[in-house]
Amino acid sequence: MRELNRYYQKFNKQSIRRTITDSSSSESYRFDSIIINNFINFLEDLEFKSMAIYSPTRHEIDTVEIFYYLKKRKIEIFYPLVSSNLLEFGLVENLDDLKIGKFGVGEPRGAKKAIIDCIDLFLIPCLAIDENNKRLGYGGGFYDRAMKNIDSKKTLAILRPKRLIRDFSAEAHDIKIGKVISVEKQNMEERDELN
Repeated sequence: MRELNRYYQKFNKQSIRRTITDSSSSESYRFDSIIINNFINFLEDLEFKSMAIYSPTRHEIDTVEIFYYLKKRKIEIFYPLVSSNLLEFGLVENLDDLKIGKFGVGEPRGAKKAIIDCIDLFLIPCLAIDENNKRLGYGGGFYDRAMKNIDSKKTLAILRPKRLIRDFSAEAHDIKIGKVISVEKQNMEERDELN
């Protein structure tokens, strides 16, 4: 029975990943600017000195506007990079510091690496999030391993509306996101783990 449950969990996650990555690229881009504005408005009320963000895949919301907002506030910005199958974070001063990495997204090269515990906030890339704020990623487990000891209150996600799903059979190692920001203010309040 345990093996059957494990098979179902894996199948369900793979099915959701495939549906999202196979979906039309116009899926909900019209909401992206609203989501980015909601996210920036949320950050306005927070005091922090450093934040990790990410270079998006074509299935994720672009974070360039967030980068420039953080630069304007003089926040240290870190981007993830995969090194020896581990996720690390490097300081990025300029978007030109990013080079295409192992998974086809920009990674900092030759950047000062951060001790993960010293980063104040993390914007985590997600394909989907369930009703318990558990994250569905691409299946490599990089974020699950890197963030396992980080308080979920330090984790944030921006997500298109159709990516907020009831259940994908999250497993114990799937990280929980502290704050999910989407289109409607209602989504933000109901899914808030920071308060």
